[in-house]
Amino acid sequence: MSPRRVVLVDNDEAVLGLLQLDLGLEGHEIVGTATSGETGLRLCADRRPDVLVVDLRLGAGIDGVDVARQVQGDGMQVVVYTNYVTPDVVRDAKAAGAILVEKGNLSALRRAVAA
Repeated sequence: MSPRRVVLVDNDEAVLGLLQLDLGLEGHEIVGTATSGETGLRLCADRRPDVLVVDLRLGAGIDGVDVARQVQGDGMQVVVYTNYVTPDVVRDAKAAGAILVEKGNLSALRRAVAA
């Protein structure tokens, strides 16, 4: 596995810290973190990561699937990381070109980021 350049977006600072630590220990370079979809989009435009990991529910503003839709075609892999895995969310994430991973499943997240 080669290290990937990663942007993380989650409105929960504790989750951001955990993901930053875990993916950093896996050898990936975390090139930015954000707590809103809008800031995450700006980071992606500025830093051009290989992978974007984004939470589905980000509070006010756009959600993770909206972020995935807006970066679709930019050449980065998008992982929507959420506790809310429903048929609609699965369908919407897939339509946006994203991989859906359930929060808490760090091994699945590691595989998705490394893919």
